[in-house]
Amino acid sequence: MSKVSDQLVTKAQFVIARGAIQSVIAWGPTVAVSEYSILCWFLMAFPKMAMNDRRLFEQLTLAVPGVVWICDAQGGVEFSNAHWTEFTGMSQAHAHGHGWLEAIHPTDAAEFKARLPLRPSLDNAQAVIRVRRHDGVHHKHLLSIRHVGGEKWVGCAINAHAWLTAELRDATQGRILERVAAGTELSQLLAELCDAAEGQIAGATCSVVLVDSSRGCFTSGIAPKMPPEITACFPNTEIGKGVGSCGTAAFERRDVISTDISTDPHWDSWRSLFAPLGFKACWSKPVFDTNGEVIATMAFYFREPRKPSASELEELSRLRSLAALAIERARIFEALRESEEHYRHTVEQNPQIPWTADPDGNILSVSSRWTDFTTISQAQALGDGWLAALHPDDLERTIGLWQLALSTGQSLDVNYRIRTVDGSYRWARARATARRNASGKIVRWYGTLEDVHEQYLANEKMRVHAYHDDLTRLPNRRLFMDELRRRLRVPQGSVGLMILDMDDFKLVNDRYGHLAGDAVLRLFATYLRHATEADAFIARLGGDEFAIICEHIDGEEDLLARAEQIEAELDARLKKNQKTRVCRPSIGCALGRHQENPDELFKRADLALYAAKSGGKGRVKLFHPAISSAASDRAEALDLARTALREGWIKAFYQPIVDLRHQTLAGFEALLRVDHPQRGLLTPIAIRNALDDPRLANSIAMRMAQIVVRDLSSCSLDGLDFGPVSLNLATENLVNTEFLDFLFDLLNSKQLPKGAIKLEITERVLLDELGDSVAGNLKAVRESGIGISLDDFGTGYASLAHLRTLPVDEIKIDRSFVSGLGEDTNQREIVQAMLGLAKALRLRTVAEGIETEGEALKLAAWGCDFGQGYLFGRPEPFAKARAMVVEQCRGYPRLAVAP
Repeated sequence: MSKVSDQLVTKAQFVIARGAIQSVIAWGPTVAVSEYSILCWFLMAFPKMAMNDRRLFEQLTLAVPGVVWICDAQGGVEFSNAHWTEFTGMSQAHAHGHGWLEAIHPTDAAEFKARLPLRPSLDNAQAVIRVRRHDGVHHKHLLSIRHVGGEKWVGCAINAHAWLTAELRDATQGRILERVAAGTELSQLLAELCDAAEGQIAGATCSVVLVDSSRGCFTSGIAPKMPPEITACFPNTEIGKGVGSCGTAAFERRDVISTDISTDPHWDSWRSLFAPLGFKACWSKPVFDTNGEVIATMAFYFREPRKPSASELEELSRLRSLAALAIERARIFEALRESEEHYRHTVEQNPQIPWTADPDGNILSVSSRWTDFTTISQAQALGDGWLAALHPDDLERTIGLWQLALSTGQSLDVNYRIRTVDGSYRWARARATARRNASGKIVRWYGTLEDVHEQYLANEKMRVHAYHDDLTRLPNRRLFMDELRRRLRVPQGSVGLMILDMDDFKLVNDRYGHLAGDAVLRLFATYLRHATEADAFIARLGGDEFAIICEHIDGEEDLLARAEQIEAELDARLKKNQKTRVCRPSIGCALGRHQENPDELFKRADLALYAAKSGGKGRVKLFHPAISSAASDRAEALDLARTALREGWIKAFYQPIVDLRHQTLAGFEALLRVDHPQRGLLTPIAIRNALDDPRLANSIAMRMAQIVVRDLSSCSLDGLDFGPVSLNLATENLVNTEFLDFLFDLLNSKQLPKGAIKLEITERVLLDELGDSVAGNLKAVRESGIGISLDDFGTGYASLAHLRTLPVDEIKIDRSFVSGLGEDTNQREIVQAMLGLAKALRLRTVAEGIETEGEALKLAAWGCDFGQGYLFGRPEPFAKARAMVVEQCRGYPRLAVAP
């Protein structure tokens, strides 16, 4: 930044703001809500704030939820904000000059270099560029760059990977299904699918190899980016173990991920064929039809040894499903085309059910095959008698189209259902054209009736797949947005939108498996149909998220009342099922205005849903402006947590725990603090929202564990017994074993005993909804030798039955019961009861918040084992805690209030 003049900085500030505003206008509706809100705030505030100084520019660039940089015409970077390092892991210094290109996908980097030098005429250039994240995965970014003046350019890039990938995925599926419906040949269809898949899996070369399960061999292969001699090897090759990744996957009916072809035994007989092409890894998935037979394999080849990430595995499964759908539907259409071709030749010799009508539409004649096809005779079909054979639901539409053709003279082409001789209905296609005399007057209509039942059903099935969710049969997001847009255009009445999801649905998948989770989603969709009015439009947006569009709403209070009624009915139904009783519906709702942008209405309802979930489980929330502020506060807390982790602001402060009977030091509790360079020392309240985020909660717990284990190790090396240290855990740290495995590895690497650490949990883990996985993880922790302490006892959800079975070693009596002990008789009796309960269960007891000697002496006399509070010491940095151990390792001489 030192190389950039003040004048350039000021101009750059306004260029960034203007360019970012245009980007938001173009892309805003699909940007994540939190990033979108912060960016909008930045852009609105920027013109007033940007006139100050260079330091303000640097601060503002930190507020943008993306990368900001300044470069010269040759692409040499002179400045980049901290988001660059946060995302890529590359230092800002390394990124200067052309060092930043190392983090850009090679194809995109080459394309950028080809455009150099940048020209002033290329103003406000926008593009999508792939940037390598610190874990090695490339993410798509929306790039906007503007000329500042002279040889300087300013750019801004926002991580748009998730929604760009989703848009590409939806567009791919829609395009493939449309191509299937259009009758595209299977080989061409699969080639297009491979091209689309390569666009969604970075660096991949895709192939689809068709399989004949009855013969146990490949039949053909499609790989647009591979030489023809490769695909020529597949026909009639037997599948089996050792026949590359694809042959093994088809034979064993499982995914085969070959991370390194050079060492994988599956490739021993095929390696020489693919090695010259530079392929180093292959991920292959078998493709199944609806009967469970393997019909193909879909493979992704890479020019470097690698394994798929979790997001890539999800994308591979989606592409496999699309391949299965495309292959099956294409084969159906090929069979239909063959049938139609055969039928066409037959009809040419003997046309199917021809008929004639007069200018008024009265049937004059019909082929004898009409009687063979329907239950009505030729004589009965004359005039308008033929209408008696139509399905009642098709009468009004068919008559309307026939009258339109009669009045305009245009050709007729209509599908309707006809009752056949066996009493069933089949779809038929009626076509007719008018014959005119010399003056142009219609003298007769000539038409044919054709049985198109199978073709019509296949087309309808394709339409349902394109606009409906396969799992629940509800409309999907695409149809939902179309319907929301349509209803907002209707001038009469208001439109109410509700966004719903199921709290703790993930626990159903964790406990019972994904098949049970799918069944629960189907059941929830059924419950929604029963709980809503007939004119409501219900859709599944994805995962466990659903939407309801309501009409005839008499204001916000009416919408809120309806949402509360739906929540109550859904909750009652969910509680009746063993697998769904752990779930509760949360609903966010917003009232739409005529001609309102549907994306804006959806964003307001989505913000209301987040506010409802933040307030607890099973809540209903109506959008109001304060919710936007709450969302901004949460985003600020999450950003602070991420910055604290990146910059090393997370610190551990230690508060002593004292043996009340012997008045000696018994250990410490490690308390989280954020050492902010401007705001000073912050308590965990500043990042409380981050502790509800599973990834951030795990990262924060791991950082605290690293600090504590490091401090314990330094004491151990000096022969100093620091005593056990208690670590506070969020519930998210116990749902899986990621954090616990990390802690075990840390202790083993420093050769520390498991007893050096104690884990503090809250009573929330006693809830049934958290599943058996938490209890199992706690049991494994306790068996390893790590102690478990139940924090804030008496303030949560604990029951005696839970406390008896939960694998804990001690309980910590909350400070609310200790403060002012002795002044309240009921409070004294409660504490004594807690101590008696713990003693009966053979659990140690720790009293929190002790501030006076009187409180400490009473607790000791009642049998409380340990105490903690300002009487013994405030939370201190490690150096002071270590000094306390050195000075008082022989025991406290007396109980004294800490300074």
